Amino acid sequence: MLETAAVRQLLDEALFVGQGMEHRVVAPHGSACVLKDYDPRLIDLETFEVFYKPAEQLFDYLTDHLLANHFFGDDIRLYGFHLVESHLHVLLSQPFIAGCHPDWEEMVARLENQGLMHERQGSQMSRFWVDGGEAGRILVTDVHEDNVIVTSSGAAHPIDVHFSFRSRDARLLALQKLGLWP
Repeated sequence: MLETAAVRQLLDEALFVGQGMEHRVVAPHGSACVLKDYDPRLIDLETFEVFYKPAEQLFDYLTDHLLANHFFGDDIRLYGFHLVESHLHVLLSQPFIAGCHPDWEEMVARLENQGLMHERQGSQMSRFWVDGGEAGRILVTDVHEDNVIVTSSGAAHPIDVHFSFRSRDARLLALQKLGLWP
């Protein structure tokens, strides 16, 4: 468990990058990475509002990052855990990717050129299939313009996507077949 005051200072002093539904993203000064401060709660206890999150369980959120590392060559790492008002938060690091967010058509074209297959051609559904080899085709979700960065080399980098499985057992089996789970 990380010391809460030190984490709070690190997050407060870093450059704010963005806010997702489930995490806040900051860039520590002088670092080549961003930090994602993930709050796994599904309910805002102050307003009692229930939020939809692409990964409803912490296990799914963390294994989504294993899958992103595997399929997209990312280097997302677990930095640690800390408490905010008695609620567990997860801190992840991810290399900073310099580039820009593409428009929808460019994003789809680049991802398809890189081997992903848009689930419903001609629509703006943010779902793509990736070839998992022995694990079969795997559905990648939450793929939209804000979650993809195109670098100066022209490569499209999904940065905050999720993977959808019909059950926990199907997720575990895919992780095993990919060599990511014992």
